[in-house]
Amino acid sequence: MRLEKYVSGSSTLASTPYVLLLAAFGVALLELSLPVEGQRRMPTGNPPSFDDIVFAISFSPDGGTLAIARGAREPVQRFGRIELWDAETLKLRHIIKGFDGPVRSISFSPDGHTLISSSTEFRSPKLQQQARSREGLSFGELKWWDTRTGELKQKLTMPDEHSYSIRAIQSPDGKQLALAESFWQPTHFLSMPIIGPSGSRSMDLDIRRGFYLPRSFFKVEMKLVNAETGELRFKLDMDQAGAASFSPDGNLLAVANGNQVKLWNSQTGKEVRKLKDLRGTVNAVAFSPNGRSLAVASTKYEREYAENVIKIIGISEVKLFDVNTGKVTLTLKDVGAVNSLAFSSNGRILIVGGVLPKSKGGVAGMKLFDLQTGNVNDLPTGADYQEGVDSLVLSRNGTLLAFRAGPATVKLLDTQSGTVKQTWDADSVGDAIERPTSRFVLSVTRVLAVAFSADGTTVAGESDHGEIKLWDQRTGEVKQHLSVEQGDPSLVAASLDGKSFAEVSQGKLLFWNANSDTKRIVPLPDPPTVSALALSADGQMLALGTGTEVALLSPTGEVAKKLSGQAGSVSRLTFSKDGNMLAGADEDGTISIWKVASGRIEKQFRSITEITALVFAPNGERLATAASDNTISLWNLQTGLPQGKFQKHDGPINALAFSPNGELLASGGDDRTIVLWEVADGKSKRTFKGHDLTVASLAFSPDGQLLASGSGNASVVLWEVRTGKLSRVLK
Repeated sequence: MRLEKYVSGSSTLASTPYVLLLAAFGVALLELSLPVEGQRRMPTGNPPSFDDIVFAISFSPDGGTLAIARGAREPVQRFGRIELWDAETLKLRHIIKGFDGPVRSISFSPDGHTLISSSTEFRSPKLQQQARSREGLSFGELKWWDTRTGELKQKLTMPDEHSYSIRAIQSPDGKQLALAESFWQPTHFLSMPIIGPSGSRSMDLDIRRGFYLPRSFFKVEMKLVNAETGELRFKLDMDQAGAASFSPDGNLLAVANGNQVKLWNSQTGKEVRKLKDLRGTVNAVAFSPNGRSLAVASTKYEREYAENVIKIIGISEVKLFDVNTGKVTLTLKDVGAVNSLAFSSNGRILIVGGVLPKSKGGVAGMKLFDLQTGNVNDLPTGADYQEGVDSLVLSRNGTLLAFRAGPATVKLLDTQSGTVKQTWDADSVGDAIERPTSRFVLSVTRVLAVAFSADGTTVAGESDHGEIKLWDQRTGEVKQHLSVEQGDPSLVAASLDGKSFAEVSQGKLLFWNANSDTKRIVPLPDPPTVSALALSADGQMLALGTGTEVALLSPTGEVAKKLSGQAGSVSRLTFSKDGNMLAGADEDGTISIWKVASGRIEKQFRSITEITALVFAPNGERLATAASDNTISLWNLQTGLPQGKFQKHDGPINALAFSPNGELLASGGDDRTIVLWEVADGKSKRTFKGHDLTVASLAFSPDGQLLASGSGNASVVLWEVRTGKLSRVLK
């Protein structure tokens, strides 16, 4: 088998509810070969589990990287990822896990530095405790990724709700995306008796007469958008949107529309012509390299009735059309059930992937048609229809062919020898991913400290088991993970930008920063017992409460000075944002404000009850303190007098945080709620509910748009400040 250079392939842009409707009737589908193309429409076959299937594959322009897009079939499982494999060494380069639903399509930019993904993201209005809780909405998202680092460059969330599927293909020049999004609207219909081929009622489906079954009605939106920004260029009038392909020069876009193909001028958004005279539903299209011909695969489905079983068999036909005239130039029959098409670079060979015809055993495989000589070669690749070939793509130099072989498997074929070099399945990445169910296992682990990076893209948190995680807040992906090394910490503090953490664990002081893979032990000054801990905003100074004194030391353990003046044992400490002041409270409620440079007490005042949390306002002019009587006091640091008192919590308050502009104050406590306060008048603006355990830590994003709360289940919850809506749960 020898194929030359680049192929022009096809991509499926929208799904049909056909299989789902049959499944709703409880029908057993034993010989189903439904249309499945370059970017997945519906999985071929019916494996035991659908929680990790392949939706799309793509080679980078240089052929050095193979990208595989995976995910759960149902967006409600909130599971998807992209694997980037080295096509030469077959080693894993990156796993991109920043998705809350299946990744439907992937496309490399012409320079190979950017990968554009489309995914269906599931969003819940409140905190969920079960992996498959169906309360929520699904949205389509486009994301741009740096292929060298796996980092997110930008994302665009589609405005409409109830997105069922979203798929995008990129034009050859990388300037446009053809984007199709399907939406579903659930309703119900009255079930009717099922009539067998003889006219008799058959199949006991255990459905009562008059029983209402759910059904989904789909609408499809087809657009041409700017590939760099996602900005709309044209809307295309489509009833359906199936397989799609750009012409090599990018001027034409072919899109399957039921039993016909529409050709669009991508520069004007105008329809050029319709291609008809097809056998059945169009499920694959591909332009020839010179752009003069378009190969179209269409499939007709026949039913065979047996006892309690309906067998549905797909029989396909491939036609070549002259793009300029719309006339059929060649018809290929006896091709089996076709899922995908591709041309070799010289246009001589047409690869037809799917299930071979019964005359060839009805097994999974490919047919290679030599369009000059008429010779045909059969290449079996699997046992049966469950391994039917689709999503096939060739590397640019034509030496490698990748294709999907079954719902969860991708095979890499050496076209020179005709042998399979590598097979990847759902377990090929090992333990590097979390399955959908494991993301929702309940635990009592709490996040004791949380912080945003300076640019607001990263959230860092440390749990009461000493585990540190850094997440991309835009996608939920874990960017860095430091597993538990020592015992559970009793005290934890974070720098303002989340790049540094300090903790006290089993009598030891430990320090970590983002440039290190391990925590470092910091020598403790005398006395060694630590009752309070704080870390400066820049992470360059630690404050330790040791009895009635406070020690200031560097991350290496060098003691800068010791502060005194407290009557009781220091129980709480916090630095001002600029690091010039340090506030401390003792067990009796006495609050001291030290000048860090001089070590002198600038102000000292007293709370009626013990202090449970304290924080400086961003400008350093005020201090907010929470007391054991469940109240919050706001102190003027110029006068040392209270300016206001806030009260709404039903339990002790553990965490306080000011918004960056100082206009809002957030408080969280044992009552499992967060209250957002207007600092100017002391009125509660909003209450965030739904935490499974006490709220232990809080932080605002630098732009003030998000509030992060550390609570139970080893998770950080992101809230939209303006609306009060749940944004994301970081696990």
